[in-house]
Amino acid sequence: MRIDRNRMTTEEKTQLELHSLYQKYGYSRYKMGKFEEYDLYLRNKDFIGTENIIAFSDLNGRLMALKPDLTLSIVKNYRYRPGFVQKVYYSENIYRASQSSRRYREIAQTGLECLGDVGLYDTFEVTMLALRSLASIHSDYVLEISHMGVVADLLRDVEEDVQDRIVECIGEKNIHELRRTAEENGIAEETIQALEMLVSTYGDHKRVIRKMRELPLTERGREALDQLSDVVSLLASYKMASRVNIDFSIVNDLTYYSGILFKGFVEGVPKAVLSGGRYDRLMSRMGKKGGALGFAVYLDDLDRMEGSDREYDVDIVFRYTLEDDLGAMYKAVRQMIQEGSTVLVEKEIPEKLRYRKLIRLDGSEVVTVEEND
Repeated sequence: MRIDRNRMTTEEKTQLELHSLYQKYGYSRYKMGKFEEYDLYLRNKDFIGTENIIAFSDLNGRLMALKPDLTLSIVKNYRYRPGFVQKVYYSENIYRASQSSRRYREIAQTGLECLGDVGLYDTFEVTMLALRSLASIHSDYVLEISHMGVVADLLRDVEEDVQDRIVECIGEKNIHELRRTAEENGIAEETIQALEMLVSTYGDHKRVIRKMRELPLTERGREALDQLSDVVSLLASYKMASRVNIDFSIVNDLTYYSGILFKGFVEGVPKAVLSGGRYDRLMSRMGKKGGALGFAVYLDDLDRMEGSDREYDVDIVFRYTLEDDLGAMYKAVRQMIQEGSTVLVEKEIPEKLRYRKLIRLDGSEVVTVEEND
């Protein structure tokens, strides 16, 4: 049977296209259950960014949880093989509390993870696939990227609790609060000015990276900046960098993230629809060898895009009575479906249903009762 993509929601079409894209690059489907032991999230609550987890006891008395995150489960089950990289993609639901409504939501995600002896090509490939994922959603998109190695290097002599507060200021682009916090904690003026430059410099990769080379970085920080430059240069060589902006306000927890980070945006959705990055430190904290990076696409937000909402729920409503000739009715329904229409057969019209045409039988003939074109 041929699948009519015009009848699909934006979320459904995007999921199919992303699956096809990831499979072409050798990523295999990773399936997982909805439940995980609660202790996994308790030990890594900073990584998932929430303490509001739906927990319950199973029949054996174990404390379980509906998954608020997928990466932790993939890392938990990962087995390191020297020289190899495991490449997987997934489409699953997670369960998190909404900050605005204070209610739990079931959130659909499609994404990929790359785990093992991750090299420059793998980092480029994941970044490239993030770009192509955005392109499959909308023609107007941008990928904003940064590198936590640069941020970590500038904060190398800063106490951990102060690091967290400064990283938060960087993420908010709050230069005033950043300076106040830094001065209160005795951070050198040279470092403060470097952090202010980091926050205020944004945009074209060549200009931003050239500016970042003026920062007082150690060899480790320069290596991080070189890696970011190499990845974007590879994208540019294939004419894919025009949709990339460097933005060091894209930050995450230094406890878990160690390398490149990215967020993706598309026209019509007011927040990021894609986010990810490199999380070698999470691997280490969970006793795993190797590196890892990946991203997730938040499918639930895509139906907010202009034009993604279908004008009608169904083309035709076929209203019938128990006295109608059911054989004649089905013959007509089948013909309309073969002609490309969607048909809902009902005795009564569902409330708030949007339809193009209402029909019924008059004897053995189909007659139109209402048209909404």
